[in-house]
Amino acid sequence: MEPFEHCLNLELRKANRVLSQIYDSFLAPSGLKTSQFSILRAIKFLKNTTNSELQDTLVLDQTSLSRALKPLIRDGYIDVRVGVDRRQKQLLLTVKGRTLYADAEKLWLDAQAYVSDKLGPEMKRSLLNMSDIVVELKG
Repeated sequence: MEPFEHCLNLELRKANRVLSQIYDSFLAPSGLKTSQFSILRAIKFLKNTTNSELQDTLVLDQTSLSRALKPLIRDGYIDVRVGVDRRQKQLLLTVKGRTLYADAEKLWLDAQAYVSDKLGPEMKRSLLNMSDIVVELKG
């Protein structure tokens, strides 16, 4: 019988689902999912950004990003403005979006502390290093 080889993709996806469930449970009072918080967080730090820059930063395809942006734009958390090039849209947080982000950030920090504590400093560093290496595979 051949030795069983674990699928690296499946194993990482399982770990990601668990992390997402943990962060989602902490973020629940804000009404945001982890994916939505990540978008707000990226826009907060990038200040005034574009879909393309967000895609690169979050390593998301256009369809996934558009699907995640729609409710945030619809609910008034993100403002969309015409960029220098009319085809390019500028994305920035509204006042309502900055308020939601600030409230959700406190919950996210709790989730971050919880996971960091469970992993310990060495495993946390290893996880971040592994993530960087895997993302670099994208080339």
